[in-house]
Amino acid sequence: MISGSFLNKQGEGEWLRVKQYLEWSDHFALGFIFTDNPGIVKIFRERFADIYRARITRMEIPSPEKPSLLFDGLLPELLDPPVHLQALKAPYWVDLTRQKGEEWTTARLNFLMRLNEHRETLRKALKRPLVLVLPVEERDLIKKLVPDLWSIRDFSLVTGPWLETGTSPPPARPSDQGNSVLSMSSYEKFLVDVWQKLKKEDNASRGFLFAGELAFDVCLKTGHYELATEIAQTMTDLARKIIDSVGETPESLRDLSVSLNKVGDTAKAMGKWDKAQKSFEESLKISRKIIDSVGETPESLRDLS
Repeated sequence: MISGSFLNKQGEGEWLRVKQYLEWSDHFALGFIFTDNPGIVKIFRERFADIYRARITRMEIPSPEKPSLLFDGLLPELLDPPVHLQALKAPYWVDLTRQKGEEWTTARLNFLMRLNEHRETLRKALKRPLVLVLPVEERDLIKKLVPDLWSIRDFSLVTGPWLETGTSPPPARPSDQGNSVLSMSSYEKFLVDVWQKLKKEDNASRGFLFAGELAFDVCLKTGHYELATEIAQTMTDLARKIIDSVGETPESLRDLSVSLNKVGDTAKAMGKWDKAQKSFEESLKISRKIIDSVGETPESLRDLS
């Protein structure tokens, strides 16, 4: 048992929702967290940091010491991030609630407006999630000031009275967390339905692989791990059949590598570490084989990374 502050049931539910948006995102995603409770922010931040530390990477947590560094340091880094940071694919966690005073308030709002002006540059340049932690009392103002940025958000969250003190239960094991399932939106259900329809038709085209990727991402994000496992395994089986038919082309090998990664992702989410390791290692070998075949192209290097 652990003494101290911890999240209540509602807070744990919101944590799980945000976690599933970010943990499996390998591309740009934007989230807003509005809060007046630094204790909740600390718990969220430390949990995310632990997740990415376990992946032998780190979450970027910039902490500008003066208002001018929002524009001279953080803004250029977000709009033109270094290549080595992009390869990590771990989120940026930008907490702008700790700095107090009128000067910081003005700088914070101007910084967000600059991001709003460059939202397309941000979305194209930043291949990783960005979480903006902001004062809850500024939520309505920020929505009006940055409408373009707000329109491309993947999630927004206003923290509630979720913090409790005393003795908390031990952290859940990965396999326990896999039992929590989020509902799908109508569009997400549509993507899964398309994949299931093609599967019933015994479709063996690369279009089926593409439909599988979309459905897989939905299932993984919402915690439908059993269905995600089925989709990933079906994709892998089809990718192997395509290789048997057309041979080991860079395209067919990459399809197999991507599918194996998805098998590994679901195994990892369910705490099946041996299966995850086996799938990731086979995918890694294939990525190296592709580089031997086509050379060090940006795509082949990205896949290997």
